[in-house]
Amino acid sequence: MRYLVNRIVRCTAATIAGRKPATLMNISNDINGLLNAWDRYSTDIFSISEIDYYELKRTDKNAIVLFFNQNQLDELLRNESVNKFLSECGYEFDSIDYVLDMLRRRYATVGCPPEIGVFLGIPLKDVKGFMGLNSLRNTKCGMWQIYGDPAASEERMNEYRSARNIVIRRLFSGEDPVNIIRESEFGFFDYT
Repeated sequence: MRYLVNRIVRCTAATIAGRKPATLMNISNDINGLLNAWDRYSTDIFSISEIDYYELKRTDKNAIVLFFNQNQLDELLRNESVNKFLSECGYEFDSIDYVLDMLRRRYATVGCPPEIGVFLGIPLKDVKGFMGLNSLRNTKCGMWQIYGDPAASEERMNEYRSARNIVIRRLFSGEDPVNIIRESEFGFFDYT
């Protein structure tokens, strides 16, 4: 279980730290049997955490899991421009569960849908640029492709990196990764 939780914390650090609304992770039954451990321990790991998860796709070999902060995702989905964009993509906002179910259905039909970038905290201008829905040209590539003026996108990337580094330092200092996940609810992350 410890290996699984370490992997989740490393992958979802910016979401756990409250800087990113959601993170996508592939949990597979590689040589370490992570999918089996996930099936056995996932409920316990997240039982008292503000971080939740939703399986978008499942096979006998892997699960594609969206880890998210319920409050941040709800706030993001209520943003007028994000809501309008997702409506144009066929989503209707009724509840987070409804939107996630729609995302799962899109994932099943088209593979990883490009609009998932919005859920992952990628700026809307970059998601639209990637989809060819605006006239901005690709100006840079980092954690994602940046379209138009890169300043705000780079700032967001740096925020995600900084949050990840803080969480990784906590792991390396010997903190229990389950506690790191559970502390996300209580705001124990110091960014100074």
